[in-house]
Amino acid sequence: MKKIYKIVCICQIYNELCKDNLERFVNKILPVVSDLVVYDDGSTDGSYEYMLKKTPYVLRGTKNDFVNERSHKQLLLQEALKLNPDFILWLDADEVLTANAAEKLQELCAQCEQNHYDAVNMHELNLWRSYSWQRLDSLYDKGWFCRLWRVVPGICFNDTKPGLHQPLFPSTIRNVMWTLDVQVIHYGFSSRQRLAYKYLVYRSHGQRGYDMLDRLISEEKLVVSKVPQELFPEGLWLDDDEPKPLTFTESLAYVEEYRAEVFKPRFSIACLVYKSVEWLKFVYDQVFKYTDMTNKEFFFVANDATSAVLSYLKDNYIPHYVFTNTPEQQQEWYVNNVYRAYNFAASKAQGDFVVFINSDMAFTPGWLDNLWKAYNGENCVTSRLVESGKLRSGQYGVESDFGRDYSSYQEKEFQLYARELTESKLLDGGLFMPLLIRKEHFERVGGYPEGQVVIGSDYNHPVIARFGEACISGDTVLMLKLQTIGIKHQTAFDSLAYHFQWGELDSSQTAEAVIEKIKVAVCNDFVTGSIGEEVERNFHLESLPASVSIDRDVAGAKEDYAGNVRNYIQEHYPEVEVILQNATFINMVDESRYTIAFLQDNIRSMGRPNTQHEENLRRADKLVTDSVQTAQSYPEYDFEIIPGSRDQDARQKWSGLLMDVFKELMIKKANDKRETEQHKVSIIITTFQRTHLLKWGLYSLSLQTIPFEFETIVVNDGLQDETEEICNGFKEKLNLKYLFTGQRNLQGDPVWRVPGFALNIGVKQSSGDILVMCCAEMFHFNQTIAQLTKPILNNPKLLGIPIGKDDRHGALLECINKHGGTFDLEAYNNCVDLDTRMPFLMALHRSQFMEIGGYDEDFIGVAYDDRDFIDRLLRNGCNYCQTDALTVHLYHPRADGYYEGGGPPEWDYNKNVYFSRIGKIVRNEGREWGIFSDEHLDKADHKMD
Repeated sequence: MKKIYKIVCICQIYNELCKDNLERFVNKILPVVSDLVVYDDGSTDGSYEYMLKKTPYVLRGTKNDFVNERSHKQLLLQEALKLNPDFILWLDADEVLTANAAEKLQELCAQCEQNHYDAVNMHELNLWRSYSWQRLDSLYDKGWFCRLWRVVPGICFNDTKPGLHQPLFPSTIRNVMWTLDVQVIHYGFSSRQRLAYKYLVYRSHGQRGYDMLDRLISEEKLVVSKVPQELFPEGLWLDDDEPKPLTFTESLAYVEEYRAEVFKPRFSIACLVYKSVEWLKFVYDQVFKYTDMTNKEFFFVANDATSAVLSYLKDNYIPHYVFTNTPEQQQEWYVNNVYRAYNFAASKAQGDFVVFINSDMAFTPGWLDNLWKAYNGENCVTSRLVESGKLRSGQYGVESDFGRDYSSYQEKEFQLYARELTESKLLDGGLFMPLLIRKEHFERVGGYPEGQVVIGSDYNHPVIARFGEACISGDTVLMLKLQTIGIKHQTAFDSLAYHFQWGELDSSQTAEAVIEKIKVAVCNDFVTGSIGEEVERNFHLESLPASVSIDRDVAGAKEDYAGNVRNYIQEHYPEVEVILQNATFINMVDESRYTIAFLQDNIRSMGRPNTQHEENLRRADKLVTDSVQTAQSYPEYDFEIIPGSRDQDARQKWSGLLMDVFKELMIKKANDKRETEQHKVSIIITTFQRTHLLKWGLYSLSLQTIPFEFETIVVNDGLQDETEEICNGFKEKLNLKYLFTGQRNLQGDPVWRVPGFALNIGVKQSSGDILVMCCAEMFHFNQTIAQLTKPILNNPKLLGIPIGKDDRHGALLECINKHGGTFDLEAYNNCVDLDTRMPFLMALHRSQFMEIGGYDEDFIGVAYDDRDFIDRLLRNGCNYCQTDALTVHLYHPRADGYYEGGGPPEWDYNKNVYFSRIGKIVRNEGREWGIFSDEHLDKADHKMD
């Protein structure tokens, strides 16, 4: 009987439904293969939900990570191997195989097996702005890709580092056959929309030049040919017209038409506000402080708002929409106007998902990320609320008073409380905001009713209750309507928010006279031309709020004009955050402020080199020009294109641009603040009879300025010697906590063990999100803690390591002892280099320590524990980050000759444990580890069986 090979197809997707790729792909691939395994890279357009209905094998990434495609391929490969395939087929969602692929794939599998091929390369047919014409020029007909992989022992992607244009087939593939029996029809270039997506996404990731970018849309050399009808799977042939070549300018023009679609936000956070600028400021700050704003918009709905609120929103370039209820509606129960405004917010949301919040809420790290992780395609998800107690709470709500208005909010205490309360759990029901919901689901059921609903009335045609009538809340009615389309209301217990309750409602109205500061300075050489007409490039001034215009008549034209402007701004408008300046006629005004350079004159096309404007373009934070042609002359730069006209479209684009800029600045402020406020560093120092060295280590730490909240935990795993007394001397300065874990040594001779046990205990007793592991004998030369921890704040996968020296012969220690903590530079330079890849002094994120299960507590002999620990961190995706921190390992006697002849039994024991567990990342599974209690520590050590 002819063998039937099991073929599993793997595919990575991201928002493929909106590009009309997914249905075609699924319909044509499922009949060809045994199973389909998909990695969804954070889709929001419904692609994820669609795939859940087509295959049980869907992996989900919650954040789009385009540059890590090779890593995603490894995840797909691992999942596919669980299905015990004979072969694995890789396709993208914008591809299909040519006709009769099922039969021909089986033949190819047989040939691979018979001839010992590892894989099959297939030719790609690139359809170009059509559904039946393929492109042949500019290497478009030269694409051959490794598509079909034979499953052999050890098949894998060895190197999964991020980056574009990497090989997308397993590292183990060596022998490859080539075939035209099955080809790949690629739809990724078949429409202007798909080409624009590719061009803009690749450009946003830094691709430049013809080969890496412009080839995607350039048609100057266009050559196409008709793809034979017989190559298309049934139902895909479309006899359309031959695409005619476009100029590069025409291509850039259609790309610009899709820019807003490509970069539109995927999530829309919406909040109502009506009378309090103070609550507006509070919640705006909270959202940016605790939310990753990538792919997100945040806007207010000014709901029957006061003039003070409207002015503040406008003058601070805060995105908002104005919603005004009719005079009759304003006389109704106030909650009716609230529900109407939330429905209006949903209609304005650009994202695929809407996140509704109240103006009197405070948030926790990851609150929105965890709502998104809990979304499964068949639910809407709310946060768990901690409420002030002003009103009774509801299902899953917790009443605990951390303040009843923004001025009395105990933020630090709430964050600590929330950290203890959070748990990874998703339960049906709950309270109603913050609410993450797919916009399409919300609109399909008609959104909120326009008020509370009279009990017993039809939810689809509700009778709206008057104040005082028995009713069901509009939130409850929304959830009941969602149930009718299969959407369940659930609460994510790891997404926590604090609700002040009736915050804005109970607050005083902001006074009308709110004096706002100037935010934008518009700088030109002259505002008016020589005959008094308005210079075209200044048309937008009249529509820019909180702005001031500065030219030579204002700042003075003598000598350094840009310097004059800079000084004028500093003297008269020091609060200016953004400078919008001409890119050609004046130097950069002030690089310390965000600068938008507007380029109206296409100097390059005129053949008039201008060093001044080239330098301005390099230094500006954002560039704007008024035509595609000008942008085309400067291909190395990214321009916003805003026509130089007076129409409403241009005005809206300038307004949108400035709102984006102030959003960018708000994110930067929040990130800077978060670096100092939202992190706590735990310095874990282990010691075993090293009192004479520990005192210098603590002394050198005490000289540092640590810009974070921090704690120092010294774990004495030896004897009850002077260690505690030394620690007490630094208790206040270093916020030091002393732990004694040497109970096993109290009844006799000290028993040494690897420091991993003490480190596990120290970490479990600490509360910082950043850990600095440190040996007692490390002497700190500069601001080591700040230097080591800084890289980790934005990347938890980094291991901060210092530049290290080893005081191998004791000269430096002698110098420090002699001079009371100071040292001779010559003694430092004479020290040998220290291998700081081992954790003598190392910073890492707490999550990485916990993910791998800390130090393996089965290393009960000697050595190999650090090596094992570091190996597992690196296998878990961590990478070293060399910093400028300087440290020296102070001298102590070494056990020379200890490992000669193979080492003692304790060394052999740990060596065997190490080699037997290579590849296993997580340890201490199924047992408690890092335990700190007298009962536990009094127990005898493990025996080496």
